[in-house]
Amino acid sequence: MSWLSNVSSLKQQVTAQVTQGLLSATKLLESDDDAIFKKVQETHKPQGRQFDNLDGLFSIIGKILLHDNPKSYHDEKSVVHEVPASLINKICCKLACNCTDRDAEETTMTILEKELQNYLWDEKLVIVAAAFAVNYGEFYLLTQLDTPDPVAKNMAFLKQLQFIKEIGSASQNLSGAINELIHAIMTVIKCVLQFSVLDPKYFEAEEQPSAPTEIARATYWTIYSVVTCGSYIAKLVGLRNQNTMAEMTSQLKTLASKVSSMQKVLQVKFSHRKHEIETYKWLINRFNTYQDHTILSDLFDVEGGKTALVVGHDNKKEVDINSLKGSNVWLLISGPDACHAEMKTLTKLYLKLQTKEQNRYHIVWLPIVDEFNEREFSSLQSLMPWYTVRNPKIIKPVAIRYIREVWKFTNETILVPLLPKGHSKSLTPRTLDPLWISGDLLSLFSVHDQKKSLWHQNLQITLDLLLGGIYPEDSSKPASILCLYGGEDIKWIEDFTTMINRVKNSTKISIDLVYVSKSNAIDHYNNAIFDFITAKKVGGYWKADETHSWHFWTRLESIFSWGIRDGKNAKINDTMRDVMSLLSFNGSYKGWAVFGQLGSSHKVVKATGEVVLDVLLRINNWWKAGTNVDSFMLALNQQIEQHLKVQKHHCYHIVLPTTVPRIPDEMMICAICDRKMGKYLMYRCCE
Repeated sequence: MSWLSNVSSLKQQVTAQVTQGLLSATKLLESDDDAIFKKVQETHKPQGRQFDNLDGLFSIIGKILLHDNPKSYHDEKSVVHEVPASLINKICCKLACNCTDRDAEETTMTILEKELQNYLWDEKLVIVAAAFAVNYGEFYLLTQLDTPDPVAKNMAFLKQLQFIKEIGSASQNLSGAINELIHAIMTVIKCVLQFSVLDPKYFEAEEQPSAPTEIARATYWTIYSVVTCGSYIAKLVGLRNQNTMAEMTSQLKTLASKVSSMQKVLQVKFSHRKHEIETYKWLINRFNTYQDHTILSDLFDVEGGKTALVVGHDNKKEVDINSLKGSNVWLLISGPDACHAEMKTLTKLYLKLQTKEQNRYHIVWLPIVDEFNEREFSSLQSLMPWYTVRNPKIIKPVAIRYIREVWKFTNETILVPLLPKGHSKSLTPRTLDPLWISGDLLSLFSVHDQKKSLWHQNLQITLDLLLGGIYPEDSSKPASILCLYGGEDIKWIEDFTTMINRVKNSTKISIDLVYVSKSNAIDHYNNAIFDFITAKKVGGYWKADETHSWHFWTRLESIFSWGIRDGKNAKINDTMRDVMSLLSFNGSYKGWAVFGQLGSSHKVVKATGEVVLDVLLRINNWWKAGTNVDSFMLALNQQIEQHLKVQKHHCYHIVLPTTVPRIPDEMMICAICDRKMGKYLMYRCCE
């Protein structure tokens, strides 16, 4: 009697555990998926693909779980040697032993973290499915009442499994729920396996990779479902309580529904991704076989019969792409935060070219944005006399991908020429460096010749190179010295301008002054300087938000960038030494000055404000009265160089924009002492 009492007590304990597990499962199904997913992501640390023949193993699993026995194209003998049997056995044990108080969530996370963290998502799923297939296969064989195998019959008797089919509808419903869940599990795994044939680089390129996210989410719930189903099968040993079976049936059906819904989402995403990849490959082929401007139509997704293009500063005026036939077209590609001064400068050069070439050249602006800001877009668009997209959102994602991956667009503005009768080789993106240096849009069509002429000759930093197309030369006046100066120390500016007036009076040499703002200056902070220049009538000034100042500093940065690409540094190249010296002025608060003559082939004379004042203060010691301008410039340069030789201390730094190409540390040599410069990262906000 005591033995029967113990058996009865044991059954009650198992039933209670099952009921408690069902309550935990219900709470989990209603819980926050995002919170669970964060935990799952932390366990995912793949080390590359570790199992190649997943399809072969999955085919064998299907024959067990779905009782499928189609003609297989997979050689089962080849699969045998690749099956991770030891790992599958470990997970088998975890599934079989989950009939204790441990809930399915804990077991699922344990499997993901301790056994499968180094595997890819599809590998995790197939391995867990294989472990489940082993346990389920044994259960399936033991529940076949008509089996002639006496060993199977006796094992089923010892586990009291012969009662399952005798209970009636409860067991049939449970069996149906198990099969329904198994079918959902196999379907979602099959769906995930499809993603492995897609280009993985596509997902890496996505800012928000939704498909991999959904795969990870589906992986968790699929493994959770396997663990739950496996634990229920294990708890069927000796179980006759129909209410418990009904509760199990309900939970399995709920899980089957959840897994099936995830499979449907994944299938839609797979179809979408497959279509996008096929479209991307088609677009690549279109560009590889490029013939004319009609390719522009393939970049846009426009509905309702609207045109894709409008005139920038008159966005009510629509433009038919076919109207570009026979024209030379540049695609202007920029980020959403393109510099206004950059666009204003480009506008001047574009209008100048249009007048000269009778409107045979056109620009089409394609802004590449992650988040559309209508105010910023409209502000930039209003500056443009050329064609622009109606709205950045109409640019197809595959077109943006092509621009980023093939044309290597980051955030630096580029121009891509579309010739009337071109070929794929002509579709080479151009940085704007040669444009800012030459001031001629047509120079972008001869970029290689430009590079050769710039760096394979004895290039000198003359005033013409620095100011060509920026500062208008008045040919009606005798050539005078032009002095560009800057800095934000108003005391030095007062002293310097006073000194220049004294020099002009004593030498009778004409010196014109132009104050140049730093490229990143905030103009209203410098109002005192502008007011002083205006009040004292000591020349003109260029504000930071004006195109003259922006173009001046950008031209220097462009020459520097080009030199870096060509392997030049300040230690072995005088031009790079001069450019770096000039760029150092842009990053300094202190004063500086540059002297030169337009039309002269001589290099400019340059120095920091302290040096210039000291040299000019001693002008009576080194300048001979009655000599010409050339003699003055030569003597000034000699005095500055002599001063630098005996200078005991210097602090020399350059602030470069992120658009400058990556610079090897060994190429950044101080232009004064030839030592390697240190590198620091600076974040700046000035409002």
